[in-house]
Amino acid sequence: MMTRSRRDILKGLSLGAGGTLLTPFLHQVRSQAEGNDAALPKRFVFVVKSSGVSPDGITPESLRGDDAKNVSLKDVPLQPSMVALEPFRDQLSIVQGLSGKMCRGGHSSWFGAMGVYMTGGETERGAILRATADAELAALSPAPFNHVGLAVRGSALSNAYGGVLYPGITAVGANKELPFQGSPDLAFEQLFGSAASASGKGEARFGVQKNLLDFMVDDLKKVNRAVPSAEKNKLDAYLNAFEELQVRHSRLTGMKGNIKNHAPEFGDKFTSLVEEVRQEAHFDLASAALIAGLTNCVTIRLDNLSTVYKQLGLVKPNHGIGHDESSRTQKECRDIIRTHHSGLLAGMAAKLKAVPEGDGTMLDNTMIVYFSDSANKHHGDCFEWPYVVIGGCSGKLNIPGRYIRYAKYGEKNCRTIGNWWTTLLNAFGNPVEHYGNEDLVLKQNGNSCRGPLGELIS
Repeated sequence: MMTRSRRDILKGLSLGAGGTLLTPFLHQVRSQAEGNDAALPKRFVFVVKSSGVSPDGITPESLRGDDAKNVSLKDVPLQPSMVALEPFRDQLSIVQGLSGKMCRGGHSSWFGAMGVYMTGGETERGAILRATADAELAALSPAPFNHVGLAVRGSALSNAYGGVLYPGITAVGANKELPFQGSPDLAFEQLFGSAASASGKGEARFGVQKNLLDFMVDDLKKVNRAVPSAEKNKLDAYLNAFEELQVRHSRLTGMKGNIKNHAPEFGDKFTSLVEEVRQEAHFDLASAALIAGLTNCVTIRLDNLSTVYKQLGLVKPNHGIGHDESSRTQKECRDIIRTHHSGLLAGMAAKLKAVPEGDGTMLDNTMIVYFSDSANKHHGDCFEWPYVVIGGCSGKLNIPGRYIRYAKYGEKNCRTIGNWWTTLLNAFGNPVEHYGNEDLVLKQNGNSCRGPLGELIS
């Protein structure tokens, strides 16, 4: 009887302009009210940085060494640059030792990082052979926006900034690259503008966004008053996500005069041109879209080789840091950047953890993967491809709270990123025999490295 009343209440709500955007979210709430936790979506966030992820930079000091291991992270001190992830220790995973020699090394492996094949050159993205693994996983958990791409800059050495970008890392099929949105204001309109007309530019678009946020907040408050207490906690977290966007928008309204003095159109300076701030805006939008149920898969291109982290006190771009052109050591620069990135990841994780879902939270049903398109260093050699994972992975993987290191390249039981992506696809519903190209050198030496990493699948 209680389940029926909850369902009827949710169906009977009459909403305003925000109702279209609330539909996916209300469907999730209704599934929980009916006790159908199996219907809850599996969510993925792929956060791709440039210039490599240093294995030493993410490995706890007490776990250093090349020997294979799979151990608990409980009570193991994290690297100082990763302390922001401490609250999520039980859902933090560090996976090391997987090679990717079937991919291109250098400044970027392009689509190879998630497509597992060799393509491109230093400045050329090359052919697109197949849908990348993030796109394949997006297809397993469809949503109104099946796969959202957000980027601060374009491809590896590009100065492209804002608007539609093609960073060369994600494809939805052969010769079909996923477009990324580089402007947070446009990303907002594309994700949340379905409840209102968003024609026009500059101030008109800004006004539409304000109205839409007001509609969303008003409708959420209306729903919150109507639903039983069991659903209120999730609605409160959902409301908080949109109120944060509303606050950000209000702050920008106060900057309007100054913005107009420095730009031909108000929309050109809707958000700060500071790259760290744009990164934060993209994470805010991604979190809100996930909580809203508008998408279950987001790929974020954090930076590229042209990015300068001025707000962090760095004066050289990632490319210069990689070539030791900074007054600080490369390790010092990387630690500073990683600290900032860890904060972004922790902020998203905290938002998702605040939303009750099923017997846990949204973070339990999410997998956030942080890695680089150039493997282990600035000029990646692909002998190792580190991954940092946050979230419960929907209970499909038994990696949360673990540090996992595979055998060194060429040694017995060594494994590749092909095994990694095959594992994810198998765990979440696509029982592919093997995803991507094999490492032919390993194969010729009697180690074919095919199939999933069965020990990681729950």
